Amino acid sequence: MLDLNLENIVPGLLERKGWPKWLKISLTVFLTLFILTGAAFGYSAYYVRKYSGQIYPGVYAGHYHLGGMNRDDLKNFIETLNNRLAKEGINLDASVNDKTKSIKINTVSAGENSIELVKLDSYVLWQSAYAYGRDGNWAQRLFGPLYLQYKNQELSVPVKTDWVSLLEILKDSLSSLADAPRNAGIKITSMVPLAYQIVPETSGMVFDYDNVIKQIQDNLSQLNFSNTVVSAQRFEPSVKFADAQTAATNLANVLNYGNLGLNYVDPLTKVRRDWSLSPVQYGSWLNVEKDDSGQPIFVLDKDKAKTYLESLRPFVDQIPKDAKFSVSADSKVTEFQASQTGLNFDTEKTFEDLSAAFKERNYHPSNNTQTVSLTVENVDPTVKTADVNNLGIEDIIGTGYSTFHDSHSNRIKNITRAVERLNGTLIKPDEEFSAIKYAGPFTAENGFLPEAIIKGTEIKNEIGGGMCQIGTTLFRMAMNSGMDITQRQNHSLVVGYYADPVNGNPGTDAALYEPYLDLKFKNDTGHYLLLQTDIDFKKQQLIFTLWGKPDGRKGWYTHPDVKKWIPYGDKQEVQTDTLPVGQTKCQAPFKGAVASFTYSRVTPDGQKIDRVFDSYYRPLPQICMIGTGGSTSTVANIEMDSSAPIGTTTN
Repeated sequence: MLDLNLENIVPGLLERKGWPKWLKISLTVFLTLFILTGAAFGYSAYYVRKYSGQIYPGVYAGHYHLGGMNRDDLKNFIETLNNRLAKEGINLDASVNDKTKSIKINTVSAGENSIELVKLDSYVLWQSAYAYGRDGNWAQRLFGPLYLQYKNQELSVPVKTDWVSLLEILKDSLSSLADAPRNAGIKITSMVPLAYQIVPETSGMVFDYDNVIKQIQDNLSQLNFSNTVVSAQRFEPSVKFADAQTAATNLANVLNYGNLGLNYVDPLTKVRRDWSLSPVQYGSWLNVEKDDSGQPIFVLDKDKAKTYLESLRPFVDQIPKDAKFSVSADSKVTEFQASQTGLNFDTEKTFEDLSAAFKERNYHPSNNTQTVSLTVENVDPTVKTADVNNLGIEDIIGTGYSTFHDSHSNRIKNITRAVERLNGTLIKPDEEFSAIKYAGPFTAENGFLPEAIIKGTEIKNEIGGGMCQIGTTLFRMAMNSGMDITQRQNHSLVVGYYADPVNGNPGTDAALYEPYLDLKFKNDTGHYLLLQTDIDFKKQQLIFTLWGKPDGRKGWYTHPDVKKWIPYGDKQEVQTDTLPVGQTKCQAPFKGAVASFTYSRVTPDGQKIDRVFDSYYRPLPQICMIGTGGSTSTVANIEMDSSAPIGTTTN
């Protein structure tokens, strides 16, 4: 036992005559603190050595103890919980007027470019958990490990959320349970003579979707997988029957103002185009709302007006054209294209202008047709014509390869469209190349086709299947070119299209899902790079080539190693009213996997940089949608093949 008696430490020191009592006490306290501090330093040093590279004991996430875990331990622990989340989904107990219904939402959309609605973030959790007791000033680092032995530190697990997709699915899942409120309004039944009906308001029940998402995040951050209880709240409309009656007295004046006009002048050809909206057309867009003074007025319904405006987009939009050229194997320029500024129709701003012009009809009578000019934004090309001189493009830097064997028609057409958009792309020095920027946007207007997917609990058409074939090929090309990869995300599921060409394992894929998942790399060569894309329909393969000025860099990667395979579990059935009674649509099951490979690159100055890419693929059982609504005249069990199953957010 440690003897802190000062007389024993310094014999005879306090026996001296003439020393005051206060001095003896001060010396005792000082030496005691000195010895205790020394002991703390010694113990802390021992603790630091013992738990080097590990989280200190006493650190918790939810009710799970993280003490003693290293980075890989924590990553595997969190990914196991993510697998559980993918299997069990998000479970809600939705309450409306004392009635409760249980709803399950799948967090992983089955398919080759499947997205995860929510995901526990092991990387950020490691940073905070490992730092506890190690960060701060010297006193915090000294006493932090000791403090953890007496009081645990509970951390919240960061939760990555695809807010937009989750919000969409929650609305699909919950909106049918509650009757949404409706403002009073006016329905025109005849123009000549003018006749209308006043539609009374209705109160209703609504869910606070933002709060529902927050509840889900809060539960998962504490590693609580129990059902989330959500309740609909009664909501009263802001426009009542009497307000609609008041507005109706001005209806004839508003309609008598005449047509609404829209115009657009093409900046290149200077040709003007006009559109005229008659009262018969915009009369079905009318809503009643209160202005800032509380006066009921007529306004244009935003959704209906913007639907019309979107129909004008093909007359306006122009894709910017970069100045570009293609280089043959003997470094000859074989193609030249001058740059051209692109145009993008701003429907949001145009609606605001149209809405403001229409609102004025409530206050300032006029019989003149009101005309609003379309708002159009210029989109500058990345490379202008003057930039294509002396770019220094001399030779092949690297290539990437992938195969799209057994792809169906729409997928091949989408891949072909993206290949066309990418071919000839010039990447500026110090530019961060983005696959979505140059291949997208993945819209029908740009020639991309839809596919059926299971998203949440609904079967929907989503545009752009096959884009992950593009992302994967670009990823492999960038690595073989020795580029700095700045963004890459593996798919959530193991998809056969992206198996390694040599050993057939998953791991070297890259997901594209606009706007969240992108493939990016940095052009740090100091010169322009030229991307050439080639598609071989007979061999069903893609070869992407990156041209530039060789600077001594090299790049390669090992073939992926699968550390373990994860079984996909039992088949799941989900009832849906979006299919006729008895009709079934299923997607194939997916085994999960933990895979990794090493990407090595040598910089121009000879520095070798190794980077390990870890990929976690979720196990997903077969999910079948069982029809409960519509006609029973068509009954079918539709099984999709495993390479392109229903249930894909296909890329």
